[in-house]
Amino acid sequence: MGYQIQDFKDLLARIDGLLEASRKAGVDPRMIRQLTATRLRVVRIQAHITGESNPGYPTPGPKPVSVHDGDEMLATFGELVDATKGCGFSTTLTHYLHNARLRLTFCLRGKELRLASRRLPEPGRTARLEWPGGSGEGTLLDTSAFGVGLETDTPVEADTVVQLTIEEPGGKSRTYECMVVHCQPMDSGYHLGLEIFTSKL
Repeated sequence: MGYQIQDFKDLLARIDGLLEASRKAGVDPRMIRQLTATRLRVVRIQAHITGESNPGYPTPGPKPVSVHDGDEMLATFGELVDATKGCGFSTTLTHYLHNARLRLTFCLRGKELRLASRRLPEPGRTARLEWPGGSGEGTLLDTSAFGVGLETDTPVEADTVVQLTIEEPGGKSRTYECMVVHCQPMDSGYHLGLEIFTSKL
């Protein structure tokens, strides 16, 4: 089945239709939770890109789709992701959707939801965070090509878009735009799990 996505509202309506069909088919709840989170984060990223407060609202009713199991759910979502390319969506959004498809694949295959192997940074290496209405610093816990673990003194709500600046060797720095995937209390502060969706110098 080939999709032609008209605009951002149409994309959301198709994701909603896929979620509805997947629930009715009894698809693995982990996959449904992952796609539900993806739907929310797509809206947050689009708002960050466009400056709109609630892009896609009001969303049309769910677009009906037929799904019988997790494999069909994954295949249908993959078709949606492919259809966003060349339709005027930002590369930031299409890249995030591509990563979301990988996460759904790992859900289906029973693997940990990690897109790349983590690396441990040098002890005490710090980074700076900025988000709407706040800022702070943290200590890097682990890094990968797709995400960062950070210990901070300040909690940041999950699904918040943040700007992360990491000092590199030689006095240089690199800035990433990330989504807060989780914020968990630690003995010494909070553990933030950040998913990178844009990297810039």
